[in-house]
Amino acid sequence: MVKRRYVNKMRADADGTLTSHRYPDFHSAIGPVAPSTPWTINLTDDIDRLFWYACFDLDAKTPEAYQDATEDLGVLVRLLQRAGLPHVVCRSSRNGGFHVWLPLAGIPVEIMRELADAAGAVLSSLDKAMLVNNVTGAVRPPGSPHRDGSFSTVMEGEDTYPVDVLFTPSVVESDMRRVIDSFRELRPAIDSEKDVVAGPTDSRHQTHRPLPPHAVKLMQAVGGGYDPSNNGYRCLLAAALAGWSFADVEEAAKTAPGMEHYRTENSAEGGRRVPRRPKEARARLERQWAAALRWAGTRVKYTEKRAPRDLTELTGIVDSAEAMLNAFRVSPGRWARAESDLHDSSVLAALVWMAVRSGQRNVTASIRTIAIVTGIPSTTVDRSLRRLSAGEWISRVRYAEGAEAAVWRVAEKFSTAHLHVGPHHTSNARPPEQLFDVRAAVLRSLEDLLNAGRSDVFTRAGLGPTARRAYEALQTAAAHPDSIAERSGLPRGRLLAALTRLKRHSLVVSTAEGWRRRLKDFRHRVAMKLGVSGILAQREQNYADERTLWAWWLAETTFRAGRSPKQRRRPDTGQVRFRLSDERGDTDAWPAYPRNADDRADHQMAMRYVKAGALQLLRDEELAA
Repeated sequence: MVKRRYVNKMRADADGTLTSHRYPDFHSAIGPVAPSTPWTINLTDDIDRLFWYACFDLDAKTPEAYQDATEDLGVLVRLLQRAGLPHVVCRSSRNGGFHVWLPLAGIPVEIMRELADAAGAVLSSLDKAMLVNNVTGAVRPPGSPHRDGSFSTVMEGEDTYPVDVLFTPSVVESDMRRVIDSFRELRPAIDSEKDVVAGPTDSRHQTHRPLPPHAVKLMQAVGGGYDPSNNGYRCLLAAALAGWSFADVEEAAKTAPGMEHYRTENSAEGGRRVPRRPKEARARLERQWAAALRWAGTRVKYTEKRAPRDLTELTGIVDSAEAMLNAFRVSPGRWARAESDLHDSSVLAALVWMAVRSGQRNVTASIRTIAIVTGIPSTTVDRSLRRLSAGEWISRVRYAEGAEAAVWRVAEKFSTAHLHVGPHHTSNARPPEQLFDVRAAVLRSLEDLLNAGRSDVFTRAGLGPTARRAYEALQTAAAHPDSIAERSGLPRGRLLAALTRLKRHSLVVSTAEGWRRRLKDFRHRVAMKLGVSGILAQREQNYADERTLWAWWLAETTFRAGRSPKQRRRPDTGQVRFRLSDERGDTDAWPAYPRNADDRADHQMAMRYVKAGALQLLRDEELAA
């Protein structure tokens, strides 16, 4: 099984304990005596650097992460079974995740990078490092010991393969291409309207409330499709966009084939599904429904869906987004020196998210739209945009004009230098499908980042931006305070103070391994306790009222100038039986703008009409007169 003359051995501490994650010592691979400490094998040979093994490492260090890794394992195992490829599934340790091994027949690293990107866009718990490192990439093989005293254990189940299949290189490049194509079939669509069901559907199932055609297909996916977890969440997102309530989705989860994920869970052995405990099933449905609701509003407000004109531009955008996320991780100090820096990083992340979604470096976004996406007040967003422009992180291509929002361009300051130096024909551009795989993974990371901080509890009246940055830096896996401080860019003392406040409000957990987020999201409950619940919703309503007032005023100035308004008002009532008209237009036209005794516009009175939803009443009274 070993393609090199040695294996890598962990070095014990002076007192004999095993605390290191490194394997600096070599042990001869020839001979019957195995190393006395944990050891790994390299996945490539030391001559051509070709991969002779693929190891999908599914991390699971917490109960919640274990459930996610188990679901990903089911997706991966079913995919390999459909492809007819031999594979070995191992539980990596007593408390660890899973290793899925494939015997390869000398696969180059370029193919493995495509595999890693395609799998990473689908499997959220996948650690891609071992699929692309052709120099030092190494993994503990089946049967090898772990530093906690357990072993990497081969798992039994239906249609499983014995470990002996790993001694025969049998998976060739064409097989890997089929696996990559299967992952890309499961890749989530950027726009929910373009979601395609991966797997057969049952047209006999009908939803009890209306849904768009693509969402009906998601609900009809037999067994939840090839990826029940992803398909179930897309069903929730579609239901949230359609205005369903939790009672509606709870009713659908009882019978809808596409929501199988909320009735059963994947078993680690053989990829079979077993019934969930009712309490756990409801808790999972509540948790993911809350996440779907948080993003439903954002996706409705930002509807830019233009197709990329040139993949070269999309490549640059994705590269910049990857570099920005990496900069936030490895050198976050620039974005956490002061409170204004924290706001700047959130606003920049929102603009980059819009650019990646639309495939255009120029994005149309009003200050209020960015405020809704980030959960930051519009006045603060305005100041952040000015600072980012001054620092040349973004540039304003077009100022706001009338009802049209400003156009912003994300700079290429984060892009790596080798993409812009030298002749273009020598650069190794990603193939189009691989680019879309990376784009999906980058979007997921950006949405996770924005979603973590977009909450009432992190507003000024709540726990504030420092607590927000600390919470964003946490994950479901525990981490040491020094690691979190480095990731967040906050000084250690300031970070610990923020973590202590978060723990006092039951938002984070402190364990022997470090700090992590709670498995259940209590942010809404804490916001209610602090008296800040509904702040973001009220802001969003205020922004909507301000947009309506501005559109009304533009229509008024256009009418008084003797021209017809370009935009018609959306009526506040249902169907009109008798449609009347006057010089302003028909029933859907804007009413006359309120004016005082001096014939000056009364904006305060106009806002009161807008907030009261009385524009249609005003228009009806005008027509009746």
